[in-house]
Amino acid sequence: MGKYETPDYEVVTKENEYELRKYVDFYIVEYENTEDPEVNNAFRTLFRYISDNNKENEKIEMTVPVIQEGNELNRKMAFVVPKKYDDHIPEPNNQNLSVTKFDEGLFATILYSDRSNASKEQKMKDKLEKGYSKQSNVMVAKYNGPATPSFLRRNEIWVRVKT
Repeated sequence: MGKYETPDYEVVTKENEYELRKYVDFYIVEYENTEDPEVNNAFRTLFRYISDNNKENEKIEMTVPVIQEGNELNRKMAFVVPKKYDDHIPEPNNQNLSVTKFDEGLFATILYSDRSNASKEQKMKDKLEKGYSKQSNVMVAKYNGPATPSFLRRNEIWVRVKT
């Protein structure tokens, strides 16, 4: 995992399995498609974007985590844009992709390993929401590819919280 760029943050406090982090601004390329509420085509579309399917035909380095957010009706998936593109982010060709600024702020997070699934994600969301007053949708951050063994996987639940 060390070979991939991640967003910068500072750990403000750590309690048991929770961390309160202060993230700095970063950019994401986000997939949102109301005709694909389960985001079945999201990863493939985002991968094409970083592979060179953008207005500049530029290959962009993979970053982590891949972030999923949403509700029962519509979900989104996003890649973090490498910092070197902050001044000029290649524009997506696909109408379901948009470049968005992920504003700095405080995020309550909880880390878990193994394969992620809806049941495990809900269990972690419930744990996290008991400790903090949320100011955003809950996000699932995944750090590993599908070939990574379960016991080596890193997943997190994030939620923006009041300062």
